[in-house]
Amino acid sequence: MVNKRVVSPIVLFFALMSALLSSAGAQTLPEECVQLPERTLVCPNLLYKKSPIDVPMINVQKGQIVCICMADFSDIRIPAESQLEIVDQKVTIARLAVKVNLSEQDLLTLIRE
Repeated sequence: MVNKRVVSPIVLFFALMSALLSSAGAQTLPEECVQLPERTLVCPNLLYKKSPIDVPMINVQKGQIVCICMADFSDIRIPAESQLEIVDQKVTIARLAVKVNLSEQDLLTLIRE
């Protein structure tokens, strides 16, 4: 008789995070995330990734693990297509960049790469 074991999704998550961290030079997960200052509730959509830029507001250097609350940046995650959406998205990007103390280009690089 074959003994089949089911791996819990939580165990799988921590195994993957452990592998990511060990390949990233044994970095620990950041304590702070890039999120909008007005956020009062726990972020429902956190993303951990290798940062393509320096993020001074949370003391993350390029190449380190950064935490991003993607729920706060869903409007700029994907480039707009229509002319009206492009204008609206440019205004949103400018507003969000000021709130998180990054240039517009750095914010886009952080969110989209």
